[in-house]
Amino acid sequence: MFGDRLINNIDRNFLSNLMIDKSLEKFKLKKEVIFNSSRIIFADFMDGIDVETRVYRQIEDLKLLQTKIEEYLTEYNGQVKTQMNLVMFLDACDHVSRIQRVIRQPLGNSFLLGVGGSGR
Repeated sequence: MFGDRLINNIDRNFLSNLMIDKSLEKFKLKKEVIFNSSRIIFADFMDGIDVETRVYRQIEDLKLLQTKIEEYLTEYNGQVKTQMNLVMFLDACDHVSRIQRVIRQPLGNSFLLGVGGSGR
């Protein structure tokens, strides 16, 4: 899906409503059946990054996701000279989970663009 590439809420809402309408029309499924959460995020790092088998699954506890990513950031900052002092809010965690999925693919790479000056 390319909804994460849309730049404003008008476009995001249009896409969301279109998908919901088409799901109801074609599959007779209501929104509540399709979306079990207001925010759907998948990841394979919740049980640790050094475990033998990493299970890619939906993250239902978004606060736990944020806490886990903050723990990984703290661990990383403890190992390097130049630390990344980042605020891991939910949108940032959502981006991290998508970036991590892409990078874990064979030959995975991504071109990331963002608004400069959005930090401290």
